[in-house]
Amino acid sequence: MATALVVSSSVPANPEKEKCATTIQKIVNPEAYIKHPLQNRWALWFFKNDKSKTWQANLRLIAKFDTVEDFWALYNHIQLSSNLMSGCDYSLFKDGVEPMWEDDRNRRGGRWLITLSKQQRRADLDRFWLETVRSVLLTIW
Repeated sequence: MATALVVSSSVPANPEKEKCATTIQKIVNPEAYIKHPLQNRWALWFFKNDKSKTWQANLRLIAKFDTVEDFWALYNHIQLSSNLMSGCDYSLFKDGVEPMWEDDRNRRGGRWLITLSKQQRRADLDRFWLETVRSVLLTIW
């Protein structure tokens, strides 16, 4: 975090009776507290395949975010993709669009699947997921 230090001195009217007053202020760079907005608000969903429940009951909204900082706060507190159990998925959608064909805004949508070996899963899956998510969030497409 970049900061600046400002020192100001004032000399009182009667320097013999009063000491020189020094004021120190710490000015914080606005970048330290201003969040960086994304072009859209996003929703991260989690799906756990439990065959005793309906498909919709297996789907959970984890969180919504619309700033770079809120994305990283979320990403740093969820399970890595490579650590998810078999049958579990993350889905990232624009806010207001649900990850199901029944949602009219997703009726003609699709799904990207990447097949990896166990070794590749450990080595590459987290990087693939993060790079894909970052590309979508930054609207590189």
